[in-house]
Amino acid sequence: MLLVEEQRSLIEKIVKSNKNFKGNEDLFEDFCSEAFQKSYMMFNSSSNIQKIENYVTKVVHTSILCVLKNSGRIRRTSEGYIPTKEVTVSNLAVGTEKAQAVDPNFILDFPDPKDSAEEILITKDCLQRIADAVCIIHKELPSQAFLDIFYLRYVKGLKQSEISKSLNLSQSEISKRLMQLSKLISNFLDNSKS
Repeated sequence: MLLVEEQRSLIEKIVKSNKNFKGNEDLFEDFCSEAFQKSYMMFNSSSNIQKIENYVTKVVHTSILCVLKNSGRIRRTSEGYIPTKEVTVSNLAVGTEKAQAVDPNFILDFPDPKDSAEEILITKDCLQRIADAVCIIHKELPSQAFLDIFYLRYVKGLKQSEISKSLNLSQSEISKRLMQLSKLISNFLDNSKS
């Protein structure tokens, strides 16, 4: 259990030092959970946390971008990721009557472009496989409430603290079960490829 705490502590430290963390502190728990899930297998394969710190830093950065994109705070452009609230009306129409009539602090919020049909199909297929895995895991281990935790976290989008209140479990227990579920799903998906 000490190793898991070290892993979590490392991820928290890296999240807080990431340039995208400033201004998005309310998503701290989501950043950490996403990063831990993506790096879980690497942590299991190496007992020396310092050796994998560079890898974890890259995973944390990717995880933060993923959470920010999914929450609508950034969007991807040909130049890279930009905040959705970066383009102001005055920058779009400098010197025009419309720009003068509109509050210069008004900010346009552009949604992400729609995914392609292939991306939608791939995403649906992946999500279905994960949902199937969670249902099978729940049948094997109903006392762990994995299905409820999965539903509340990933379908309803609740934070771990909200899930712990809803299920009357400690937040650390929810975190532990989410990690267990992640590993079980990973194992299930790996075994189903064979």
